[in-house]
Amino acid sequence: APREQSLAMRVYMPEAQAEPLLDGEKPKAVSGLPRGGVSRRACGCAVVVVAVTLCVGMLVPRRCCGPSLLGSPIPSVAEVKAAIAGFTECAVVVQTAYGTHDRLTARACEPFVPDLSVLGGNVIDVTGATPQHEILGFGGAFTESSALVWQALPPLLRQRFIDLYFSEEKGIGFTLGRVHINSCDFSVNSYSFDDVEEDYDLTFFDNEVAHDARTMIPLIRQAQLTATRKIRMLASPWSPPAWMKKNGKMDGSDAPLGLRDQCRNVWARYISKWVRAYESLGVPIWALTMQNEPENRAAWEACAWTPEGAAQWVREELGPVLRNDFPELKIFAFDHNKDHVLEWAEASFSDPPTSKYFDGIAFHWYSGDSFEQLRAIRERWPDKMLLPSEATYEKYRWPEGTELKHGSWSNGEGYAHDMLGDLKAGSVGWLDWNLLLDEKGGPNHLGNDCDAAIMANVTSGELHIHPQYYYMGHFSKYIPPGSRLLNASVFLERTASGISGRPYGTCGGLDGLESASFLRPDGQVATVVLNCGDEPLLYRLRSHGLALLLEIPAHAIQTVLHAADVGAGFHPHAEAEAGKAAAEPPAHNSTHAPLAEAPNDTHTHEPEAAAKASASE
Repeated sequence: APREQSLAMRVYMPEAQAEPLLDGEKPKAVSGLPRGGVSRRACGCAVVVVAVTLCVGMLVPRRCCGPSLLGSPIPSVAEVKAAIAGFTECAVVVQTAYGTHDRLTARACEPFVPDLSVLGGNVIDVTGATPQHEILGFGGAFTESSALVWQALPPLLRQRFIDLYFSEEKGIGFTLGRVHINSCDFSVNSYSFDDVEEDYDLTFFDNEVAHDARTMIPLIRQAQLTATRKIRMLASPWSPPAWMKKNGKMDGSDAPLGLRDQCRNVWARYISKWVRAYESLGVPIWALTMQNEPENRAAWEACAWTPEGAAQWVREELGPVLRNDFPELKIFAFDHNKDHVLEWAEASFSDPPTSKYFDGIAFHWYSGDSFEQLRAIRERWPDKMLLPSEATYEKYRWPEGTELKHGSWSNGEGYAHDMLGDLKAGSVGWLDWNLLLDEKGGPNHLGNDCDAAIMANVTSGELHIHPQYYYMGHFSKYIPPGSRLLNASVFLERTASGISGRPYGTCGGLDGLESASFLRPDGQVATVVLNCGDEPLLYRLRSHGLALLLEIPAHAIQTVLHAADVGAGFHPHAEAEAGKAAAEPPAHNSTHAPLAEAPNDTHTHEPEAAAKASASE
């Protein structure tokens, strides 16, 4: 931007801090240097790895020296593809790590070497892995709060925000979006599009949806113009108009059912008219959930349902109306916490006349992992989609000392932990909650303030990028729609067992090395690896007879990209000699291959400047 506009274009990134403040963990005394040490155990293993690499690396065809990715702090997809192209025995490693400058930083190229099974340790093996369910994408919610904060930003910063989320080249390439039908808690006030009492014919329905046309729709349209891939939009109602509810107001709900019996059909037709109105304004709706959080009689907009009551309403009213008006529109059940998702799946999918209207089930993360319930649904109803539709950290979950500029590093880790668990259990994507909030975590008309991956100080014209943004980017940027989960074989030194009762979005050293591998439409394999622990972890990524010998730092995430056919024609004719050589002392005293230096540009902070917490562009 021109120099006179630079103050309006400040974008703050998380700094290289001295120590992460993790939920439930005590801070340790550390030096002023970035974390970079390794444990004795890791050090010993690394000596063997280095020896093997030096002695057998010459056996691999030397086609693994792609161009360095120093063009930008978030390398574009084109740069990554260029680094891989023509170098089939190498991989690009994209990394975000605490205590370093690495924020979606790619290094090329990591060489595959002949694999030696005697090394043991953590192993991710994609050899012979078969594609499973399809991934539709990743994204976040276009709430009224997000739209109002976005509109209050300077024009250049508004576009920068859009690029960060929706540009495949300049950002992390979101392809899913969520929007609320009528108001929600992240609205300034409650509103609907037909407040005329007993208007069963919907004569006074606002077909222009004027309120949203002033707020969310301009934000959605700008995202559509920027995105190179189609954005699938998911819609969710929080509450019908007040006159349709038993309690006579949009906030709160009677139990067990909040909707008046005589309004069951008109509410279904209202939703259909809302979908038509959005479509006419250039925002087609891909899918909707029948109700946001049907078990929550919240102080904000709500409408309670039982599993059986909701299934009956969809079977008798909503399903027939939407199938007639929008045959391609998807309908998802539930849209609430994972600990009850199996119960709602049984009510929605077990009865064929009901099940035919449901394309899947949506759920939130606020009750904790519950990955086993997702696996059970996937096994019993493999034709139904699993969609994580909401996750965020409520403001009370910010660890003490968390600052607006940086957020909490553990929040990024918690996102990735949940994403990996959901995707491996059968989920087709993952949706964050608010795309953007102000410095207070709002606006919210009932004070239900939350964190967000990007927050703004509207007064000073600043965007603050929190760790969740980078952690989500390791999925959304490198696992495009049409990718498929691979059933890779994973052998771990440590696996999480007996961990229960943890707050949502929690992970730590007990979780060990977490990972998931995906086959992309372009034939590349993307493996996401997560380490929430305090020590670095060594692992091998194996493909046929070759392997990458890698280390992931403490509190870090990596996405490893390589050609799917790496090692397919390799014959380990010299494995015996290589094993013999591995026992000899290494040729140098380095314990592990050094990480490529992060780009030195204005998007990242130097360690010395960490206290200043500023980066401008």
